[in-house]
Order: sequence, then C-alpha cells, then structure tokens
Amino acid sequence: MKLATIDIGTNSTRLLVSEITPNCELKQLFKTGKVTRLGKGVKKTGRLSKESIEKTVSALKEFKEIIKQYEVDKIIVVTTEAARLAKNAEEFLSRVRELGFEIKILSDREEAELVFKANVLAFNVKGRAMTIDLGGGSTEVVYGTLEEVEYLESLKFGVVTMYEEFLKSDPPTEEELSKLESFVKTHLLKVKKQIKSSDFEVFAVGGTITSVVAMEEEMEIYKPEIVHGYKVTKSMIEKWYKKLASLTEPERKKIKGLEENRSDVIIPGLAFFKVFCEVFDKDNLTVSEHGLLYGLALKEVEKCQERR
Repeated sequence: MKLATIDIGTNSTRLLVSEITPNCELKQLFKTGKVTRLGKGVKKTGRLSKESIEKTVSALKEFKEIIKQYEVDKIIVVTTEAARLAKNAEEFLSRVRELGFEIKILSDREEAELVFKANVLAFNVKGRAMTIDLGGGSTEVVYGTLEEVEYLESLKFGVVTMYEEFLKSDPPTEEELSKLESFVKTHLLKVKKQIKSSDFEVFAVGGTITSVVAMEEEMEIYKPEIVHGYKVTKSMIEKWYKKLASLTEPERKKIKGLEENRSDVIIPGLAFFKVFCEVFDKDNLTVSEHGLLYGLALKEVEKCQERR
C-alpha cells in the first residue's frame, strides 16, 4: 500500500510518500517540505491571515500533484497548533477540503506521542529517551520508554511565536536575546522538575536542529541521510547561535545550508536548544528526521501488523 502523510504545521507544511510492504515494513519513497508560515501572527490576532492560508493552500496543490504521480492508496492530512488556536480555522480547513483532502486537527498529546513512538522505535532505544519537537507554534516534550510515556508536555510556544514576541531588531539586541533565553529557561526548568533521571538520550526534531547539521556540513542540497542520526553538540549550537545572532537577516540568508525562509526564526530556535543543553546538562543531541509525518505512517504500519 502506498501512503501519503501531510503535516500542516505553524511554520512548515510537509509531505511524506511511503510504501507499506506486504510484510508491514515502511519504505520512504519521497519527502519534501515548504516554509508556509500558517501561524504567522496567530497568537496576537487569534486568526490565520489570508496570505498564510493562500501560501499553505498553494503548497498543498503542489503536494497533490506529487501524490498523483505516486498513485497513492491512502492520504492522511493533519494540522496542529496554528489551527488549534485560530478562530477562523474552519475557513482554512474548508479550503483544504476543497482540494479533496480530509483533514484532522491533532491534539497536542496525539502529536507528541506519535513523534516519541516513531523515534524510540526507529532508534531502537532500550532505556529512557526524550523527544523535543520544536515547532512553529508549540514545542512537544516527551520522556519515557517504549513501554510507557512517563512525562508529556506541550509548551505553548515555538520558533514563530518566540520570534514575534521577543525579536524586534535586526540583528537582535543583547537585551532581546537575554529576555528570550530567560523565557525559555523558566519553562524548561519547570519541565526538568518533572523528570526523575538525567540518564536519557535526547532526540531533537524540527527545522532548527536539522538546519544546524545542514549549516555545519555546508549543504547546498539537503541530505536527510546525513542529517538523520547526526550528533549535534552543545558547542555547535552555541557557535551558530552566536554567529547568526550577530548578522542581519539578508546576511543570514547567504549562509550555506540555511533555508532562506528560516533566516528569521532560526535565532529563537537556536536560543531554545542552547538553553535546553544548559538546563538538562546535555553535551549532544541526536538529530531525527522522524517527526510527525513518520509517526503518522508508523501508525498505519501498526494497523497492517494487527491485520496479519
């Protein structure tokens, strides 16, 4: 069976086309994503902007053509924090349905558990693990084992909301960065109080952490096979944070490996991971390509296994 999963996030819209073999194994056929900024300004206005809706619908039209080429049997479309927040979410959802897609707004818990399970299974984790899925409008933190989720939290901020709230100057001022870091630290210290052990591996998901690898490796073309499983060190995060925060946005756009559309929100993303490493005393994070798209596909694999 050929499957297409689409994740419409606050910052990016992503597509994964995969095949579930007769043996219930998952094979990735095609993956792509676009920065569409569906959640731009939603925290302030409570509404999805017309521009953001159009940009996202345009990306979905492109995805629809790709899906046709692969002769997909099943399509799963989900959306997350921006649609959970917006008063006019129905306006957007109806535009998606007009394209012939059924769409579901996932709860923050569903989103978090899918990502955690995908990573614990994919990396064959024996002990405890934590996944950090830093999105545009929310950040999902899950801790536990394959058998049990011991802690789950959806922090109500992501790279887009942090950027809009804290960074007014270009490049940002020391004061802006300091306030941003204090904000992140306050929230992460609350999380740390709930985590009983310090012995766990961290899997980091999302465009910020994959961008660190792409910049570190000077990728002109993004290579997921190199990114997935890459160990990003605390010093790498600090180096890129310091460098990018000192540049203007036009200068950041010239950095090899950094998507142009991510040149503004990369700074709050790096601030988050810098503070995370400090709070949890972690020297490195394992970068994962297995975000929500992969989690949704794995859920279909489980259904296949149940049928056998």
